[in-house]
Amino acid sequence: MVAAWFAKRAAAAGLAHVSVASAGLLDLEGRPAAPEVVSLLRPLGCDLLSHRSRGVRPSDLASSDLVVAMELRHLEELHARDPQLDARTVLLRAFEHGPDPEPGAPDLDDPIGGPPAAYAAAFAQVRTCVEGLVLHLRHHG
Repeated sequence: MVAAWFAKRAAAAGLAHVSVASAGLLDLEGRPAAPEVVSLLRPLGCDLLSHRSRGVRPSDLASSDLVVAMELRHLEELHARDPQLDARTVLLRAFEHGPDPEPGAPDLDDPIGGPPAAYAAAFAQVRTCVEGLVLHLRHHG
């Protein structure tokens, strides 16, 4: 959900140099996007029917200028895998109030397995945070 929406917004904002990839820390290789996410994003022009999950690879971390995570425990796991990431990682909700990342940002609640309303609520937060991230990249990236 986050990567698809961020890619769409970055392209619309003229950030052609920004490459967006989605990778996770769970062993869910090859799984499709949740049907709730597909339905939620389809009307907004994001087609996730062909999306398949994949795990984060060392090469992903080495080649990324910025790694955006959803939860603090994700950042901790990524830092354990690559201690050099510190300056290149941030929680998505750090951009919830604008383009300047705020320290101490909360986790983004994962709606997986919840009702459609949980997905809608999570996406409302994602939209707000992605707008802040896009502004950040336009002015600082």
